[in-house]
Amino acid sequence: MNKPDLCLVGILLCLLASVSRPVRADDLTTLAGVTYSNIVVQSFDRHGLFIEHDGGSARVLFKDIHPELRGHYKSRSQLPVATDRLAGEQEEPPGPQDLATLSGEIYRNVVVKEVGRDTLRIGHDTGLATVYFAVIPPALHEKYRKEMPVQPDPPPDADDLVTTYGQIFRNIKITRVEPDGLTFHHDGGVTKLWFPSLPEELRREHGYDPVVAWKYQREMAAASRPPPEEQPQPDVSAVPANIEIHSIETKKLPDDNFWVRFSVRNLTDEARVIRIIPCEKSMAAIMSGKTVNIPAGAESAMQQIVVPMIQPRYLKINSGAYQTNCVLNW
Repeated sequence: MNKPDLCLVGILLCLLASVSRPVRADDLTTLAGVTYSNIVVQSFDRHGLFIEHDGGSARVLFKDIHPELRGHYKSRSQLPVATDRLAGEQEEPPGPQDLATLSGEIYRNVVVKEVGRDTLRIGHDTGLATVYFAVIPPALHEKYRKEMPVQPDPPPDADDLVTTYGQIFRNIKITRVEPDGLTFHHDGGVTKLWFPSLPEELRREHGYDPVVAWKYQREMAAASRPPPEEQPQPDVSAVPANIEIHSIETKKLPDDNFWVRFSVRNLTDEARVIRIIPCEKSMAAIMSGKTVNIPAGAESAMQQIVVPMIQPRYLKINSGAYQTNCVLNW
């Protein structure tokens, strides 16, 4: 690995380390029975995971994680590409127990789980995979089609959970129900999954409502943000005003939406294009807002916007280089 590559990886990992931990923290229990609590998978390479946990940092090798869960924990990585691949390291050539696909993917120490008409289900060093015969070199088709599956995956039973994307968690016990998902113990540790990943019967059983879940996630995200050092001032632009906002009205609608109406006076003899963005108290945008045209010299162009489910505190309005933050009172 050369110095520029090392710098690139280092910069990315430093950026990831500065990100606050997600709400969906897992516990990971290795095959040897060692448990890491509240893990955040920072990155991975072909050999294992780099994690942070309540006790510090650790390197966990894939061979120490149950094969069914290796892909799950790898998918939790904040850096979605293997660090060795990102740095341009040359992989070792495939050995006799490895499978190299036509697309360049190399699966190490392959164990055939199931042979289908068009696909091959395999276990490998970093998890489980379904590989299409179309990407397997033709010279290997006969070998794999005739190979007898070994170590078949046991079918899930009543105590197991199968996600909508096929991940199996064994012997689950639900420990916490939140509007956006479930936290549960399983043979490999503790995991929280959002409801869209869960079977339909679990969504119905626990009263999943996508709107309520969305609002809950917004509230959790807002609560985790540090408070601003000072409240934003109503006018933040250093350039002369080219519009004037007045006659602001607000109203909470019965369907849990929020309606804002105001008038705009164009102070110039040119048509103006303004951008209206509703914001929370922290000045985080609630939605992308909308763009409207204000005719030249317009005395009172009435505008309105409806904000779904979250009560805005400010309207951020841009007109060219001019910007103003209008305080909303409810």
